[in-house]
Amino acid sequence: MDMDDLLKKYIEGDTNRTENRDVFEWIRQSDKNEQKFKALRRLYDISIWRSDAVAAHVVQKKNQKRNFSIFIRITAACVLASILFYFYQEISDKHIEWRIGKSGAKMQEMSVPTGQYAELVLDDGTKVWLNSKSTLIYPSHFTRTERTVQLSGEGYFDVAHDPDRPFKVETQEYIIEVLGTEFNVRAYEGLQPFETSLLKGSVMIRSVQTSKDLYLKPNERAIAKDNELNITFFNKDEFLWREGILFIDDETIYEILPVLEQYFDMKFIIEEESVEKHRKYTGKFRIQDGIEHILNVLQIQNKFSYEINQEDKIIIIK
Repeated sequence: MDMDDLLKKYIEGDTNRTENRDVFEWIRQSDKNEQKFKALRRLYDISIWRSDAVAAHVVQKKNQKRNFSIFIRITAACVLASILFYFYQEISDKHIEWRIGKSGAKMQEMSVPTGQYAELVLDDGTKVWLNSKSTLIYPSHFTRTERTVQLSGEGYFDVAHDPDRPFKVETQEYIIEVLGTEFNVRAYEGLQPFETSLLKGSVMIRSVQTSKDLYLKPNERAIAKDNELNITFFNKDEFLWREGILFIDDETIYEILPVLEQYFDMKFIIEEESVEKHRKYTGKFRIQDGIEHILNVLQIQNKFSYEINQEDKIIIIK
Protein backbone atom coordinates (compact mmCIF):
# COMPACT_ATOMS: atom_id res chain seq x y z
CA MET A 1 0.00 0.00 0.00
CA ASP A 2 1.48 3.38 -0.99
CA MET A 3 1.54 6.30 1.46
CA ASP A 4 -1.35 8.20 -0.16
CA ASP A 5 -3.64 5.20 0.26
CA LEU A 6 -2.39 4.68 3.83
CA LEU A 7 -3.03 8.32 4.72
CA LYS A 8 -6.56 8.11 3.32
CA LYS A 9 -7.17 4.92 5.30
CA TYR A 10 -5.76 6.53 8.47
CA ILE A 11 -7.87 9.68 8.15
CA GLU A 12 -11.00 7.55 7.73
CA GLY A 13 -10.11 5.70 10.96
CA ASP A 14 -9.55 2.23 9.41
CA THR A 15 -5.90 1.61 10.29
CA ASN A 16 -4.45 -0.78 12.85
CA ARG A 17 -1.74 0.04 15.40
CA THR A 18 1.15 -0.89 13.08
CA GLU A 19 -0.25 1.29 10.29
CA ASN A 20 -0.83 4.13 12.77
CA ARG A 21 2.83 3.98 13.72
CA ASP A 22 3.89 3.99 10.06
CA VAL A 23 1.85 7.15 9.47
CA PHE A 24 3.30 8.79 12.58
CA GLU A 25 6.86 8.04 11.55
CA TRP A 26 6.23 9.33 8.02
CA ILE A 27 4.83 12.62 9.34
CA ARG A 28 7.87 13.08 11.59
CA GLN A 29 10.29 12.73 8.68
CA SER A 30 9.77 16.27 7.35
CA ASP A 31 7.72 19.47 7.61
CA LYS A 32 6.53 18.84 4.05
CA ASN A 33 4.99 15.52 5.10
CA GLU A 34 3.32 17.14 8.09
CA GLN A 35 1.83 19.91 5.93
CA LYS A 36 0.54 17.38 3.40
CA PHE A 37 -1.15 15.40 6.16
CA LYS A 38 -2.79 18.52 7.61
CA ALA A 39 -4.06 19.56 4.16
CA LEU A 40 -5.63 16.14 3.57
CA ARG A 41 -7.20 16.22 7.01
CA ARG A 42 -8.76 19.66 6.38
CA LEU A 43 -10.23 18.46 3.09
CA TYR A 44 -11.70 15.44 4.85
CA ASP A 45 -13.19 17.66 7.59
CA ILE A 46 -14.89 19.85 5.02
CA SER A 47 -16.28 16.92 3.04
CA ILE A 48 -17.67 15.24 6.17
CA TRP A 49 -19.18 18.47 7.45
CA ARG A 50 -20.89 19.27 4.14
CA SER A 51 -22.31 15.78 3.66
CA ASP A 52 -23.67 15.68 7.22
CA ALA A 53 -25.14 19.18 6.97
CA VAL A 54 -27.01 18.16 3.81
CA ALA A 55 -28.26 14.99 5.50
CA ALA A 56 -29.51 17.00 8.46
CA HIS A 57 -31.34 19.40 6.13
CA VAL A 58 -33.10 16.52 4.38
CA VAL A 59 -34.26 15.06 7.68
CA GLN A 60 -35.61 18.42 8.75
CA LYS A 61 -37.60 18.70 5.54
CA LYS A 62 -39.15 15.28 6.05
CA ASN A 63 -40.07 15.89 9.66
CA GLN A 64 -40.71 19.55 10.47
CA LYS A 65 -42.19 18.75 13.87
CA ARG A 66 -39.00 17.23 15.13
CA ASN A 67 -36.45 19.61 16.63
CA PHE A 68 -33.56 18.00 14.86
CA SER A 69 -30.15 19.18 15.97
CA ILE A 70 -27.42 19.84 13.43
CA PHE A 71 -25.24 16.80 13.22
CA ILE A 72 -21.56 17.63 13.32
CA ARG A 73 -19.52 14.56 12.63
CA ILE A 74 -15.88 15.32 12.94
CA THR A 75 -13.63 12.34 12.53
CA ALA A 76 -10.59 14.32 11.50
CA ALA A 77 -7.59 12.09 12.01
CA CYS A 78 -4.59 13.24 13.94
CA VAL A 79 -1.36 11.69 15.08
CA LEU A 80 -3.11 10.00 18.00
CA ALA A 81 -2.60 6.27 18.35
CA SER A 82 1.16 6.40 18.23
CA ILE A 83 1.40 9.42 20.50
CA LEU A 84 -0.69 7.61 23.08
CA PHE A 85 1.38 4.48 22.65
CA TYR A 86 4.45 6.43 23.75
CA PHE A 87 2.40 8.20 26.41
CA TYR A 88 1.47 4.86 27.97
CA GLN A 89 5.14 3.97 28.25
CA GLU A 90 5.94 7.32 29.84
CA ILE A 91 3.03 7.63 32.24
CA SER A 92 4.06 4.53 34.16
CA ASP A 93 7.18 6.35 35.34
CA LYS A 94 5.90 9.90 35.76
CA HIS A 95 2.37 9.51 37.10
CA ILE A 96 2.42 6.44 39.37
CA GLU A 97 3.19 6.82 43.05
CA TRP A 98 3.60 4.16 45.73
CA ARG A 99 2.07 4.05 49.23
CA ILE A 100 1.22 1.54 51.94
CA GLY A 101 -2.51 0.77 52.40
CA LYS A 102 -4.41 0.23 55.65
CA SER A 103 -3.91 -3.53 55.44
CA GLY A 104 -0.18 -3.09 54.92
CA ALA A 105 -0.45 -3.88 51.22
CA LYS A 106 1.71 -1.98 48.77
CA MET A 107 -0.55 0.52 46.93
CA GLN A 108 -0.08 2.32 43.65
CA GLU A 109 -1.62 5.63 42.61
CA MET A 110 -2.01 6.53 38.94
CA SER A 111 -3.00 10.08 38.01
CA VAL A 112 -3.85 11.08 34.43
CA PRO A 113 -3.03 14.65 33.33
CA THR A 114 -5.53 17.03 31.76
CA GLY A 115 -6.45 16.12 28.19
CA GLN A 116 -4.91 12.63 28.33
CA TYR A 117 -6.17 9.13 29.03
CA ALA A 118 -4.41 5.94 30.03
CA GLU A 119 -4.91 2.19 30.10
CA LEU A 120 -3.59 -0.27 32.67
CA VAL A 121 -4.04 -3.91 33.63
CA LEU A 122 -4.45 -4.80 37.31
CA ASP A 123 -3.01 -7.78 39.17
CA ASP A 124 -6.06 -9.99 38.46
CA GLY A 125 -6.19 -9.22 34.74
CA THR A 126 -8.86 -6.49 35.03
CA LYS A 127 -8.44 -3.78 32.39
CA VAL A 128 -8.94 -0.15 33.39
CA TRP A 129 -9.08 2.99 31.26
CA LEU A 130 -8.71 6.32 33.08
CA ASN A 131 -10.02 9.56 31.63
CA SER A 132 -8.60 13.08 31.86
CA LYS A 133 -7.91 14.39 35.40
CA SER A 134 -8.64 11.02 37.02
CA THR A 135 -6.84 9.11 39.77
CA LEU A 136 -6.92 5.40 40.61
CA ILE A 137 -5.46 3.89 43.80
CA TYR A 138 -4.97 0.13 43.67
CA PRO A 139 -2.83 -2.58 45.33
CA SER A 140 0.11 -4.14 43.56
CA HIS A 141 -1.46 -7.51 44.51
CA PHE A 142 -5.06 -8.18 45.50
CA THR A 143 -5.85 -10.21 48.62
CA ARG A 144 -7.36 -13.70 48.52
CA THR A 145 -10.81 -12.45 49.60
CA GLU A 146 -11.49 -9.23 47.67
CA ARG A 147 -10.33 -6.79 45.04
CA THR A 148 -10.75 -3.12 45.96
CA VAL A 149 -9.68 0.06 44.15
CA GLN A 150 -10.40 3.75 44.77
CA LEU A 151 -11.42 6.12 41.96
CA SER A 152 -11.62 9.89 41.68
CA GLY A 153 -12.66 10.99 38.19
CA GLU A 154 -13.78 8.69 35.38
CA GLY A 155 -12.81 5.09 34.78
CA TYR A 156 -13.95 2.30 32.46
CA PHE A 157 -13.55 -1.20 33.95
CA ASP A 158 -13.48 -4.57 32.19
CA VAL A 159 -13.37 -6.78 35.28
CA ALA A 160 -11.85 -10.26 35.21
CA HIS A 161 -14.41 -12.80 36.49
CA ASP A 162 -13.59 -14.23 39.90
CA PRO A 163 -16.60 -15.54 41.92
CA ASP A 164 -14.50 -15.91 45.08
CA ARG A 165 -13.26 -12.29 45.10
CA PRO A 166 -15.75 -9.45 44.54
CA PHE A 167 -14.33 -6.42 42.74
CA LYS A 168 -15.13 -3.06 44.38
CA VAL A 169 -14.69 0.48 43.11
CA GLU A 170 -14.81 2.98 45.95
CA THR A 171 -15.67 6.63 45.23
CA GLN A 172 -16.34 9.49 47.61
CA GLU A 173 -20.09 8.81 47.79
CA TYR A 174 -20.70 5.33 46.36
CA ILE A 175 -19.22 1.84 46.19
CA ILE A 176 -19.70 -0.30 43.07
CA GLU A 177 -19.36 -4.06 43.56
CA VAL A 178 -19.15 -6.76 40.87
CA LEU A 179 -17.77 -10.22 40.21
CA GLY A 180 -16.93 -9.88 36.53
CA THR A 181 -18.43 -7.30 34.22
CA GLU A 182 -17.89 -4.20 32.08
CA PHE A 183 -18.94 -0.76 33.29
CA ASN A 184 -18.04 2.94 33.39
CA VAL A 185 -17.87 5.11 36.52
CA ARG A 186 -17.88 8.92 36.50
CA ALA A 187 -17.10 10.40 39.91
CA TYR A 188 -15.45 13.79 39.49
CA GLU A 189 -15.68 15.34 42.94
CA GLY A 190 -17.62 18.61 42.91
CA LEU A 191 -17.90 18.79 39.11
CA GLN A 192 -20.52 16.40 37.73
CA PRO A 193 -23.11 14.07 39.26
CA PHE A 194 -21.94 10.55 40.07
CA GLU A 195 -22.77 8.09 37.28
CA THR A 196 -22.34 4.37 36.70
CA SER A 197 -23.15 2.88 33.30
CA LEU A 198 -23.34 -0.90 32.86
CA LEU A 199 -22.43 -2.48 29.53
CA LYS A 200 -22.16 -6.17 30.46
CA GLY A 201 -22.94 -8.33 33.49
CA SER A 202 -24.40 -6.77 36.63
CA VAL A 203 -23.32 -4.33 39.32
CA MET A 204 -24.48 -3.35 42.78
CA ILE A 205 -24.12 0.29 43.82
CA ARG A 206 -24.13 1.14 47.53
CA SER A 207 -24.44 4.64 48.95
CA VAL A 208 -21.78 5.44 51.55
CA GLN A 209 -24.20 7.75 53.39
CA THR A 210 -27.44 5.75 53.33
CA SER A 211 -26.18 2.17 52.77
CA LYS A 212 -28.95 1.71 50.17
CA ASP A 213 -28.25 -0.76 47.36
CA LEU A 214 -29.16 -0.44 43.70
CA TYR A 215 -28.70 -3.16 41.06
CA LEU A 216 -28.17 -2.32 37.40
CA LYS A 217 -28.92 -4.34 34.27
CA PRO A 218 -26.95 -4.04 31.01
CA ASN A 219 -27.50 -0.73 29.17
CA GLU A 220 -28.75 0.97 32.35
CA ARG A 221 -27.16 3.99 33.99
CA ALA A 222 -27.48 5.21 37.57
CA ILE A 223 -27.25 8.98 38.09
CA ALA A 224 -27.06 10.62 41.50
CA LYS A 225 -29.49 13.47 42.15
CA ASP A 226 -30.44 14.84 45.57
CA ASN A 227 -28.74 11.89 47.29
CA GLU A 228 -30.84 9.43 45.26
CA LEU A 229 -29.86 7.20 42.34
CA ASN A 230 -32.08 7.37 39.27
CA ILE A 231 -31.93 4.83 36.43
CA THR A 232 -31.70 5.99 32.82
CA PHE A 233 -30.01 4.84 29.59
CA PHE A 234 -26.95 5.88 27.59
CA ASN A 235 -25.25 5.95 24.19
CA LYS A 236 -22.21 3.66 24.02
CA ASP A 237 -20.36 6.24 21.91
CA GLU A 238 -19.89 8.21 25.13
CA PHE A 239 -17.09 5.82 26.03
CA LEU A 240 -15.06 6.56 22.91
CA TRP A 241 -12.95 8.73 25.22
CA ARG A 242 -10.94 5.52 25.68
CA GLU A 243 -9.77 6.07 22.10
CA GLY A 244 -9.17 9.80 22.52
CA ILE A 245 -12.55 10.81 21.05
CA LEU A 246 -14.96 13.26 22.66
CA PHE A 247 -18.57 12.39 21.84
CA ILE A 248 -21.27 15.06 22.06
CA ASP A 249 -24.83 13.77 22.09
CA ASP A 250 -27.62 16.31 21.45
CA GLU A 251 -26.18 18.94 23.79
CA THR A 252 -26.27 22.73 23.87
CA ILE A 253 -23.07 24.73 23.96
CA TYR A 254 -23.79 25.46 27.62
CA GLU A 255 -23.64 21.71 28.27
CA ILE A 256 -20.57 21.22 26.06
CA LEU A 257 -18.33 23.90 27.58
CA PRO A 258 -18.02 22.29 31.08
CA VAL A 259 -16.80 19.12 29.36
CA LEU A 260 -14.22 21.12 27.40
CA GLU A 261 -13.10 22.73 30.66
CA GLN A 262 -12.40 19.27 32.06
CA TYR A 263 -10.40 18.09 29.04
CA PHE A 264 -8.40 21.24 28.37
CA ASP A 265 -8.11 22.84 31.83
CA MET A 266 -9.58 26.13 30.61
CA LYS A 267 -12.34 28.28 32.12
CA PHE A 268 -15.12 29.58 29.82
CA ILE A 269 -16.91 32.88 30.21
CA ILE A 270 -19.95 33.45 27.97
CA GLU A 271 -20.97 37.01 27.30
CA GLU A 272 -24.71 37.68 27.37
CA GLU A 273 -26.59 36.61 24.22
CA SER A 274 -23.36 35.66 22.43
CA VAL A 275 -24.57 32.16 21.48
CA GLU A 276 -27.89 30.49 20.81
CA LYS A 277 -29.00 28.78 24.02
CA HIS A 278 -31.25 26.13 22.50
CA ARG A 279 -29.25 24.93 19.49
CA LYS A 280 -28.00 21.39 20.05
CA TYR A 281 -25.10 19.44 18.65
CA THR A 282 -24.22 15.81 18.07
CA GLY A 283 -20.76 14.86 16.89
CA LYS A 284 -17.30 13.46 17.55
CA PHE A 285 -14.00 15.25 18.07
CA ARG A 286 -10.44 14.02 18.39
CA ILE A 287 -9.26 15.44 21.72
CA GLN A 288 -5.72 15.74 20.35
CA ASP A 289 -6.96 18.20 17.70
CA GLY A 290 -7.20 20.79 20.46
CA ILE A 291 -9.79 23.14 21.88
CA GLU A 292 -9.53 25.74 19.10
CA HIS A 293 -10.38 23.12 16.49
CA ILE A 294 -13.53 22.18 18.40
CA LEU A 295 -14.56 25.82 18.86
CA ASN A 296 -13.97 26.55 15.17
CA VAL A 297 -16.28 23.69 14.21
CA LEU A 298 -18.98 24.86 16.62
CA GLN A 299 -18.72 28.32 15.06
CA ILE A 300 -19.94 26.93 11.75
CA GLN A 301 -23.50 26.65 13.07
CA ASN A 302 -23.42 29.07 15.99
CA LYS A 303 -22.03 32.46 15.02
CA PHE A 304 -19.79 33.55 17.86
CA SER A 305 -16.21 34.65 18.37
CA TYR A 306 -13.84 33.81 21.16
CA GLU A 307 -10.75 35.22 22.83
CA ILE A 308 -8.15 33.05 24.61
CA ASN A 309 -6.14 34.26 27.60
CA GLN A 310 -3.46 31.58 27.89
CA GLU A 311 -1.88 33.09 30.99
CA ASP A 312 -5.10 32.95 33.04
CA LYS A 313 -6.45 29.89 31.18
CA ILE A 314 -9.69 31.69 30.28
CA ILE A 315 -11.69 31.61 27.04
CA ILE A 316 -14.27 34.36 26.53
CA ILE A 317 -17.14 33.51 24.18
CA LYS A 318 -18.39 36.72 22.53
